[in-house]
Amino acid sequence: MRSFTRPFRRVITVASAALTATMLIGCSASGDTGDAARPGQQERNVQVVRDAFARGVGGEDGFFSILAEDVQWTVARAAEPTTYTSRSEFLRDGAGPIQSRLSEPIRANVRELVAEGDVVVAIWDGTATARDGRPYVNTYSWAMTMRDERVVRATAFLDLVALGELMARVPPA
Repeated sequence: MRSFTRPFRRVITVASAALTATMLIGCSASGDTGDAARPGQQERNVQVVRDAFARGVGGEDGFFSILAEDVQWTVARAAEPTTYTSRSEFLRDGAGPIQSRLSEPIRANVRELVAEGDVVVAIWDGTATARDGRPYVNTYSWAMTMRDERVVRATAFLDLVALGELMARVPPA
């Protein structure tokens, strides 16, 4: 049964991410586009996000270096979303407990970056080695609002079962 449920969960995660991206981008098209109104800013936002993913998802010098100090980062959960209201809070309480269980930053395989106005949606797969030597693999969809080449607001969707397995299996460093 377990071998059936994991692929099914992944399909649901990716389908949910695609639907969310479509809804968020559709909503942003009618809203204030801020910096994206400048010619080329939408393309520049995509490049900033692409370059940040290329540095790995982990420490402050990787992807998280493009977070604004006052970022609003929400982890979507079915029952109760969690929102971090600053870069330092997110790095300490959101990303920190995950990173402390990994022996390396998460390597991102970005499947798709979609942009509309000041919103960039990334659908990506992340892989890393946990401190117990076993792999950590997850699929993500992050909808990010950009301003001045910084992420000022994000909503993150991910496979919370895979994350829960990591958190239960590997004690923090």
